[in-house]
Amino acid sequence: MAGSPPTSPSPRAPRIPMLPIKEILVLLIVLLVIMLGIVRFTRPLPSAEAKPTTTSATLPGQLSVTFPEQGESAVGTDTFGVIASTSDQSPVPIASVTKIMTAYLVLQAHPLKPSQDGPTLTINAEDVSGYQHDVSNGYSVLKVEEGETLTERQLLEGLMLPSGDNIADTLGRWVSGSNDAFVAKMNEAAKSLGMTKTHYEDASGVSEATVSNAVDQIKIAQAAMKDPVFREIVAMPQVTLPVAGTVYNVNSMLGKHGIVGVKTGSTSAAGGCFVSATPVVADGETHYILGAVLGQKTVRSLQTALEANGDILDQVRHQFKLFTLDQPASGFGQITTAWDSNSTLKATKPIKIFGYPGMKVSYSIDLQNSNLPIKANSNNATLKIQSGVGVQTIPLQNSETINKPGFFWKLIRY
Repeated sequence: MAGSPPTSPSPRAPRIPMLPIKEILVLLIVLLVIMLGIVRFTRPLPSAEAKPTTTSATLPGQLSVTFPEQGESAVGTDTFGVIASTSDQSPVPIASVTKIMTAYLVLQAHPLKPSQDGPTLTINAEDVSGYQHDVSNGYSVLKVEEGETLTERQLLEGLMLPSGDNIADTLGRWVSGSNDAFVAKMNEAAKSLGMTKTHYEDASGVSEATVSNAVDQIKIAQAAMKDPVFREIVAMPQVTLPVAGTVYNVNSMLGKHGIVGVKTGSTSAAGGCFVSATPVVADGETHYILGAVLGQKTVRSLQTALEANGDILDQVRHQFKLFTLDQPASGFGQITTAWDSNSTLKATKPIKIFGYPGMKVSYSIDLQNSNLPIKANSNNATLKIQSGVGVQTIPLQNSETINKPGFFWKLIRY
């Protein structure tokens, strides 16, 4: 029997030489190091930072002021807020000083520019009834007649100059629809302004339940005096209105002691009250010193409050001025980098700020451009000087060039 043809063996695949385990590990480590180096070298650089050398300073000296022994008082400015006050700051009736808040809210709801008179309101029967009620009770009033038309500005003049209690109610109803709704708005505004010892019961201050303290009255005066129309009106000695004719500002201190406002108030419960403002000009800018005197109960209570307030302003006026800030030897700050390319930051001219003795200021620095390199003597940083609500910005120069990091630093950084 013939046998099957022999089967030829299958060809074997060529054998691939295997690397020793040790060499494979070394290769993997090398690849890992290369990949890690690439990642470190190409990832974004950390930003340069600007830090202040010191975060605060105190102007030399100490503000000196003596307050009246009776009642309560406070002093501040339109930018610094409350600066000094008597220790007793209990809530007390404030009479027509209340109208600062009333005028403030009217101008918040219906802003005016100095050249504008605002919308026109027609006096209605409710307004006349309120006027007659106030006359019969001996309150401060502005005479009105039904059908008379008054602009917003004229109503504000009637509110603040002759201190028309009836006009406070008219304006309140115009802004909020009812007296109660406006009073609620007054209390909301007081809360937002940090007037923690203030409660309004009415828009005029006739109610003894409308109470505040001297510190809080500086706060509302500070807010109101930011409005140029408010400043214009409270500085007016007189105005002529359609029905009432010529009426005069009850603030008899206008023009005395440099006073340009703000509001008087006087009732048997409140005594004499006066919140004042006087301008101080420094380096071409106008600032307002604010004074508040409440609860002066003498034979001539309002006059006592007026004179006491004027005395406070006279004591402090010369203490508000420009001060030169001393530059630290190491500059106001420093630009720093993670790779130790650093530079001091210095002001190139004396820094002057408006303030008072003992005032604290805080510093912060903004780096305007962190693109590298930052050449030496570049105005690339800004010093911010904060005092009260005021902020002054000063350009700073770096004394050294801030360079990009070198190859080796990029390679070994964490």
